Amino acid sequence: MTREEEKEFRQKIVETIMPVARNMTENQIRTIIQNVEKTNEDLPRGFGAMLFEQIIINKNNSLNKR
Repeated sequence: MTREEEKEFRQKIVETIMPVARNMTENQIRTIIQNVEKTNEDLPRGFGAMLFEQIIINKNNSLNKR
């Protein structure tokens, strides 16, 4: 992933996932990601872990800004 793609990926997480994920527990987020991985076998290996990490980072950053 190029730096530009990575930047776009992070922005999409903030725009599309974070409004919902802010009100979810880590276990709820992890369960959803695992279910998506099971039904989308074409996702790259490690994608779920990377997505989870980015969600938690964004979630913690938004809590620290309050």
